Amino acid sequence: MTTEENIDPYEVIIDTMKREYPNGIPMSGGKVSEAFREFIHMLFTPEEAKVAQYLGIHGQNPLKIAKKIGKTRDETKEILDDLTNKGLLHDIGGYSHFMAIAHLFNMGFKYSKAAERVGGIKGAELYQKFFIEDKFYHRYTSSDQGTSLVRVVPINKAIDYESKVSNAEEIHGIIDTCQTPIMVTDCPCRKRTETLGIREERCKRDFPIEETCFQVGLFGGYFKRRGEGRELSREEAHKKVDEIAKRGLLFNVNNVINPMFHQVICSCCNCCCSVLRQVTRFEEKNKDCISKANYISKVNKDLCSGCGLCAKRCPFTAIKMKNEKAVVKASECFGCGICAVTCPTEAIKLHRLERSYIFDNNIELMNTIKEENKDNPEYPC
Repeated sequence: MTTEENIDPYEVIIDTMKREYPNGIPMSGGKVSEAFREFIHMLFTPEEAKVAQYLGIHGQNPLKIAKKIGKTRDETKEILDDLTNKGLLHDIGGYSHFMAIAHLFNMGFKYSKAAERVGGIKGAELYQKFFIEDKFYHRYTSSDQGTSLVRVVPINKAIDYESKVSNAEEIHGIIDTCQTPIMVTDCPCRKRTETLGIREERCKRDFPIEETCFQVGLFGGYFKRRGEGRELSREEAHKKVDEIAKRGLLFNVNNVINPMFHQVICSCCNCCCSVLRQVTRFEEKNKDCISKANYISKVNKDLCSGCGLCAKRCPFTAIKMKNEKAVVKASECFGCGICAVTCPTEAIKLHRLERSYIFDNNIELMNTIKEENKDNPEYPC
């Protein structure tokens, strides 16, 4: 038996993820989280792990993998396609590779074929352990120096007409410029809390699970080819966005300008979202988890009727009522515009405020995060 045959493929997978993902993997006390280790074992069967151990975050040609596992290119391609169809890998023009950590965490709750592996109560419980209890959320979407992978995106109706608006910083503009297809799927975060039986009553009443997560471009193609989700035209997507905004859900996207790097558009509540809960629910807050929009809410006191609707809708509790008028705490406002969408007198609007940097593309963003994380001994990368 060779030395290579003695190596545990699951440990190879974990080590590869630790080295290649800019934000590392879930750790606890300087060691790999045991809950995360168990999660990876649930993802792959032993035979699948023998193949998956040769894949990283960059596309690998099936022929290259074939040589390592002692099979023909066609046999290897069939194995890789099967893993991809199960939601465990991603394919790009004939290549297969590991997706980002978020892909592996969430596919079980928005992709039916992956649900068989990690979409049930056990997968949700393991996630609860390594993400919340082991505090991987501190690293999930932000670097040690505060650079965020994602950012808040407001809707045009909430923005003051005199403010500068670019396509990359407003949700309808992103819908206009994103690559197709546009597929709408279930929200994995709300589905996970529903599975755990901890979803809040208001969330159940106001925020649907179904058709509130957008997969676009590369991700959209992945879902479309496998008959998952529902494809929307741009016009239908615009209508869906307006409907979601009125409900009070917040939009977030990858923290980049280039539209080809917008792959997922999330519609988030502050009670279930893996990102927003870092600000609104978890005991140890991580306010760097999401980059604030370059807008801030301001109230026209002459127009404010004192109804308090904006304060009730604000996911960050940044608005209070004082002397029957809405008052915004600027430092707590993330610029989502949820407050303004349904204001009956249009007294509250978003105004331009330059306060966060948006990266040009995903390569620049990931390289920045990797550089900012490189000196943390608990998360070697």
